Amino acid sequence: MDYLMDRYVFDNLPFDVGPESRKIWGQRALHAIQWFDWICKYQPVSTIYENHTSFLFGEILFFLLAGLTFAHAWRSGTRFVLVWFGILVHALNVENLCYWIPDMDNFWQAQGILTFFGARAPLYILIGIYHMFDYTSFVLMSRLHLPWWAYGPAVGLGAVMLDMPYDIMGIKLVWWTWHDTDPNIFDRMNWVPWNSYYFHASFACSFTWILMYSRYKLVDKEYDWRKLPREILCIVFAGMGAFWLGTIQFALLYHPLHDIFKVHSEYTTIAFLSIYALIVIFADRRNKNENSRVGNKYWFDELAAAIAIEYLFFMIAVLISDPVSIVSDGLHQPIGPCNETQKVQTPTGLVLQKQKYFCTDNYDEKYIDFHCVPGGPPQQPEPGVPLEWYAVCGTDYENRAEYVFIIWFICILYSCIWYQIAACSGVTPKDPVKQLKKRVSSQKNTESKKTK
Repeated sequence: MDYLMDRYVFDNLPFDVGPESRKIWGQRALHAIQWFDWICKYQPVSTIYENHTSFLFGEILFFLLAGLTFAHAWRSGTRFVLVWFGILVHALNVENLCYWIPDMDNFWQAQGILTFFGARAPLYILIGIYHMFDYTSFVLMSRLHLPWWAYGPAVGLGAVMLDMPYDIMGIKLVWWTWHDTDPNIFDRMNWVPWNSYYFHASFACSFTWILMYSRYKLVDKEYDWRKLPREILCIVFAGMGAFWLGTIQFALLYHPLHDIFKVHSEYTTIAFLSIYALIVIFADRRNKNENSRVGNKYWFDELAAAIAIEYLFFMIAVLISDPVSIVSDGLHQPIGPCNETQKVQTPTGLVLQKQKYFCTDNYDEKYIDFHCVPGGPPQQPEPGVPLEWYAVCGTDYENRAEYVFIIWFICILYSCIWYQIAACSGVTPKDPVKQLKKRVSSQKNTESKKTK
């Protein structure tokens, strides 16, 4: 850094800079570079393509899907655009809280083309995943014309239907890694924690409920551009508050049953999603709104195309992907002493335990190993210094037919459900825009009176 500052800055100034000043400004420049590197880290596309091809295509996929959701929002009006940006606020809030709260810091994303916040959040997570799952579900579920208390759970269920193939294939293709012993994600199906589905449902529902309540209190049914600050406030409330209302939904069912009575997360998640489904079914069966059954002739829009593209991508990926060739070099659960534990505080007041560090000699994450790492599993560089950045390798399918069956089945099943919602329900409700009367100049009024 000193050489660069001398060569390109100090030597080109019209005045001399003393050694002490050069040292101070050199340190400041280094701190600035470190800060920018923490904010956003770049990785060459060629490197990702060589080591983690499926992840590169996954990033491109969700950039495309995010673009389709934004195109729909832009075409549909200001309030839809605001929802889109509200989901961005929601994504930024949730991701950063998960990284900063030690009790929730239990996953590490693969390194993308651009990765933010200390190499923890790839761009496709912030602009891609949340928009594809939450915005798409938010819009399409509105075609059911449900009351507010059922609309939120419907959006949550829709988010799960879009998330499930991504969760199953993403972890198998090492698009991220989980904490090995965290009690909240210990119970899994195809290496996907059951609580992941609980998370997507409860948080999408919470975003919807808070947004609807905020708009009910702060703005009118008609969109009025003069109240744009209030409209923005509504989406900020929803984006910032969804995490906390979602956490409350965890505290009402999952945490008491799991933490106190040791009920398996599979049962709590199925029960939670079943409650959501019952709410939606009850509301839909008693729905007297005529608009909920008129059908939608032009149902295949940007969002329908996005769903089709996502499902087709994963249906093809499960057939042709080669997980054993994957090398994911980046942040993972730190490697350190195997006997050191960490407290996990739960909303019920109980304190659970998890291993603080990843133990390369004794772990239960069968979707990764170290066969591609020269010299075998990495170790701590020195005692007391955990290893955070290292490479892990993908593993082959134990039974590819099982993955093919579940991915193809849920994609076809959910496609049929989405068709019923998108095409056979109603059209997307759009709030009217307030028409402002044009002012008539006093001079024109005077001339009109004279004419009379």
